[in-house]
Formats: sequence, structure tokens, C-alpha cells
Amino acid sequence: MGHRISNRDIMLDDLDDLFQGEKADCLYSDPPWGLGNLKYWRTMNGQKGVNVEWIAFLERIKFLYQRHVKGPLFLETGVRFQGDLEGVFGKSDAVYTVIYNTKLPNMVMCWGAVPRQSPEGTSGIQTPYTVLSTYGTIPNSIFDCCVGLGIVAKTCKKLGATCYANELNPKRMAVTQKILPFETV
Repeated sequence: MGHRISNRDIMLDDLDDLFQGEKADCLYSDPPWGLGNLKYWRTMNGQKGVNVEWIAFLERIKFLYQRHVKGPLFLETGVRFQGDLEGVFGKSDAVYTVIYNTKLPNMVMCWGAVPRQSPEGTSGIQTPYTVLSTYGTIPNSIFDCCVGLGIVAKTCKKLGATCYANELNPKRMAVTQKILPFETV
């Protein structure tokens, strides 16, 4: 099973051909946070004025998770969105604060698995690597529905795991494609 990547809008596409009947061991993603970032995400992808509701976006991630993943869920987000995420995904099994800057802390929320080593205080690739390498069985495959510039792809490379990736922005997707030998679907 090889690495696969697609350039799709997760609000419109079920990503079935990305998985070709397989399911990922887990989902790890750092998707756009909140309505402001969603509007920016749309604008930078040529969809200025296309409305996306924050809760509908989270519900769509939940739908893709339930459809394509057989194990735990890990989401990085801003701490102010914890209530929204727990409203959609239910009470999390663990929450870790991760400081990337001096303004507001970020966090990693986990459902269905708790890492043995805390990612608190880590940044960049070290955050998903710490989470995914220490929650029990190292995953053989990881799904990231909003892969961005490829931190999860780098983590997959380091872990020897298969990466299922999706990114709306073709320029960001091109950067991620340089990390692993992706098949584009």
C-alpha cells in the first residue's frame, strides 16, 4: 500500500478513491481553526465568498474520520475551540497544551487513544511524532484531511507509515508531494 494524496474540497468529496476500500489506522490533522481561518482557507484557494460554517466543517471531519479510519483521532487546534470540538466529537480522552507562540496556546485533542509521552512543549514535526509514536501500537497508516505543508507526511516518513493525505490548496499539496512518493488520486 503506497502513499496517496488528493487535491479535494472535504466539504464536497467523500475521498473514497483516496482510500480504495482501505481504512487508515488513525487520523491526525491540524485543520483550519474557527470561522476566520476557514474564510482565509477558502479565499487562498480561489473560493472567496464561499461560505463554510465552522461546526459543519468539524462535522465533515467527523464524517470522514468515521468513514475512513479504524482507530484513534488526533486534532491540533487552538485552545478556544475545545468546546466546539467536544460538542461535535464528544468528550476527549486527553488534551495537551502545545505552545507554538507567545500569544495563545494550541492543543492536541485525542479520542480513542492517549499517548504515553506528552507532546506538551513540542512543536512542528515533534508534536505529531510524539503523539503517534507513543500511544500504543505505532500506526501503519495515517490520514490527514488537511495536510497543509506536510507535517503529518514528514511524521509518516519518520515512522515508516503510509500517508493518506488531502489538501485543498494545490501549492501546499505540491510542497507535501516532495516529502513522500505520493500517488495522486
